Amino acid sequence: MNLQVAVANLTDCLKELTLEIGVDDVQTEYDKAYETYARHAKVPGFRQGKVPKAVVKQRFAKDIKGEVINQLVPHALGHAMEEQKLRVIGSPEVNPDEIVLVEGATLKFTARVTVVPAYELKNYSGLKLTKRVARIKDESVEAVMADLREGAAQLVPVEDRPSQTGDFVSVNLVGKFIAPVAEEDLTTEDLVIELGGEGVQADFNEHLAGVQEGEVKNFTVVYPADFPSQGLAGKTLEFTATINSVKSKELPELDDDFAQEIAEEYKEEYQTLAAMRERIRENLQERAEQDAEIGLRDDLLEAIAKEYDFTLPEQLVERQANTRLQEFVQRLMRSGVSPQAAQNINWAERQAEERQGAESDVRIALLLGSISEAEKIEVTREDLDQEIERIAESVGQSPEEVEARLTKDDSLSSIENRLRSEKVIDLLISKSEVTVEEFDEIPTPEQPADEANAQTGGDDAQVAGADESA
Repeated sequence: MNLQVAVANLTDCLKELTLEIGVDDVQTEYDKAYETYARHAKVPGFRQGKVPKAVVKQRFAKDIKGEVINQLVPHALGHAMEEQKLRVIGSPEVNPDEIVLVEGATLKFTARVTVVPAYELKNYSGLKLTKRVARIKDESVEAVMADLREGAAQLVPVEDRPSQTGDFVSVNLVGKFIAPVAEEDLTTEDLVIELGGEGVQADFNEHLAGVQEGEVKNFTVVYPADFPSQGLAGKTLEFTATINSVKSKELPELDDDFAQEIAEEYKEEYQTLAAMRERIRENLQERAEQDAEIGLRDDLLEAIAKEYDFTLPEQLVERQANTRLQEFVQRLMRSGVSPQAAQNINWAERQAEERQGAESDVRIALLLGSISEAEKIEVTREDLDQEIERIAESVGQSPEEVEARLTKDDSLSSIENRLRSEKVIDLLISKSEVTVEEFDEIPTPEQPADEANAQTGGDDAQVAGADESA
């Protein structure tokens, strides 16, 4: 193709290409289009394939012009980007209204492309890194044991005494708005409140202590202006509470029977309390190693990225910021955060935080891409097959089903990019000087929600002031 290209740098990441396609190439495409239309067009008064060129020109001028543009413009852009060695992100932007095409003349048009900024890779070998691994102590194991014991606790009715701190009181509440006055009462049934529990308002702790099943208590609550529920913040309500039940938490004994129950629940094979403790220690050690490896990789990427300060493609940053924000929202939904609580989030501030994180993500991704090119790191079909098999096993599908879904969702390239990045990181770690350092820390176990906590969560718990973690 006879093509002339001029490049104008609008920014470090945005270039404007002015392209001019030679008249011979334009005419060649016109001739191909005429031949195609003459062969296949159906025109009254002419047999198919026998339509004169002059008739084709007159009748299909607009269609033929579009066909020529569709053939020449992408082809020319591909040539130009390859010739100029541009690492283009996304698709070029071409304004079709600015394309002027006349048969017998050159075709000239402009396009804007977002490109990877130019930068020179610095030395990435011999980085000094520290891999910090938590030392698993007996206190760590006992913390998990206590958590599992809490998770297996039972709520048992209290019949021989009034309620006290630590008890779980189930109530039917009717709240009358008295300041400001509202016509509709607030009604909540079977609300379970842990007396003295985290986030429970003092008024409820005070007035629901010393009660028994069947009693009715009347009391007034003045909600602070910064109360999490906007419907209650700054308002005063007069409550009537009917006591449905009073229960206390009963913890199971730490014995072999308890160990066997936990083993069955979590599909473990141990049968004794001692074996259970050993398995917990192994799990904590595995997680400590995983956390240490994640920390090492994060430190590695931070150490490399801090050496660079090039301009980032806005298109990539915006896309990654939106992805991070969507993932944050999904995490909120999975954790059961109520819509009321979500409204209290400063979304503008959150968006700014995600954008800052997106800038770091994009810079690191570009650097890893450059290193993979420099080191000629590739993802093989075998690598991809192994990852597909791993995903298939985790979701309970066949590898063929997973690959079909990933292909349909256009996700295979994302997986390939992730695998390539992991290979690059492994290479960088192998080129670094890594020191292993142990430290004392009791890992915080993921706490399974017990029956009591499950009952005090949700929107109704906001009435008593119980927060999302109560």
